[in-house]
Amino acid sequence: MPQVKVNLDDRSYTIDIAPGASLNMGTKIAKFIPSRRVVVLTNTTLARLYQKKLTRELKTLHAQWIVIPDGEKYKTLQTVEKIYWKMSDLKVDRKTALVAFGGGVVGDIGGFVAATYLRGIPFIQVPTTLLAQVDSSVGGKTGVDLPAGKNLVGAFYQPKWVCIDTNFLNTLSKREFLCGLSEVIKYGVLWDEKFFKYIESHLPKILKMDPNTLNTIVSRSCHIKALIVSKDEKESGLRALLNLGHTLGHAIETLSGYNKIHHGEAISMGMMYAATLSVKKGFCKKEELSRLQALLQKAGLPTQWPGYSQKKYSQVIALDKKTTNDTIRYIVIKKIGKTFIKPMRVSEITRTLAWPQKNK
Repeated sequence: MPQVKVNLDDRSYTIDIAPGASLNMGTKIAKFIPSRRVVVLTNTTLARLYQKKLTRELKTLHAQWIVIPDGEKYKTLQTVEKIYWKMSDLKVDRKTALVAFGGGVVGDIGGFVAATYLRGIPFIQVPTTLLAQVDSSVGGKTGVDLPAGKNLVGAFYQPKWVCIDTNFLNTLSKREFLCGLSEVIKYGVLWDEKFFKYIESHLPKILKMDPNTLNTIVSRSCHIKALIVSKDEKESGLRALLNLGHTLGHAIETLSGYNKIHHGEAISMGMMYAATLSVKKGFCKKEELSRLQALLQKAGLPTQWPGYSQKKYSQVIALDKKTTNDTIRYIVIKKIGKTFIKPMRVSEITRTLAWPQKNK
C-alpha cells in the first residue's frame, strides 16, 4: 500500500493510499486515537451509500454518526453549531475522535469542529472524492465559508491519519471526478513538469478511471502536497504556491453563490487566468498557456471564467485571506512545473480579466 508521510514533528502523520484502504478501518483507526470511541461525520448522500458498510468496518470501535446536508452551501457556521449541539448530546469527550467521511466540505467542516470542540479532539480524514483525496484532506487547513468569501473562518489542525480508499471514486459523478482532476493538474503546473507530462499522456486512462493510473496520480499529488506542507505548515511562504488558481477561483465561487460552479471548475478557470496574466506580464511564454489550455479542454474542464465586472471581482478578492493592504500574494506561472509568488495590487490582477476573452 502506497504511504505518504507528512513530517511535522509531533504532529506528523501518514496517508495510506490504495483500493480497499478502508477495509478493517476500525482496527486501523484504533492505532491513532486514545480511546475506542469515534463520531463519524458525513453527508446525506454518503450515508445512503456507505453507512451500513462503514459501520461494519468500524465494528471494533464504538461509532456514532452525525449526518449533515450535502453541498458547499451548507459549509457554514450554522452547520457547525448544529454539529456542536449534537456532539454535546452525545457527550463527546476529549478522547473521542472525529472521523470525517466525505469530500472537501465534510473534511473542512469536520476538521474545524475537531479543532474547536473542547479546544481540540483527535481527527481522522477519510476522503471520498478525488478533490478531497489529493487536496483538502492533506495539510490541516479547515474552515467554513461566509457570504463575503470562501474559507474566511478556519484553523490549521492536522489529522492523526488520512485513509484514502480509491474505490470510493467509483461512485463519483463525472462532474465531481473532473473537479478533482483540476487539482491534480494544478500540482503538475505549480511543481512537477514530469507529472504534468504523465497526466497529458495518460489522460484517456485517467478519464476511464483505470485503477493503477488513479493510484499513481493520487499518490503523486499527495506526495507533492506533503512535501510542501512539511516545509511550510502555516503558509508563511512556500505553501502559498498551492493557491495557484485559487485567488480568482474562490472569487468565482463566492460570486456564484457556492452552488452553481463547483470548486474544481473554479480552480480550472483560475489557473487559466493565472497563466493568462503571466503571459500578459511577460513572466511566461504563450506556449505554456496553450499547453495548459489544451490539457484542461481535453479533460473537459472549463477555461473561461464568468463575466462578472472588475469591480465585483475586486471587492471579493480584497477580502481574500491572502490579501493585506490591497496587495495579494499572487501565484504566477514561469513555465509548466515552475511557479513563484508575486505580490500584486488587487486592481493589477483584475484589470486583465477581459483580455483573454478578446484574444482567443
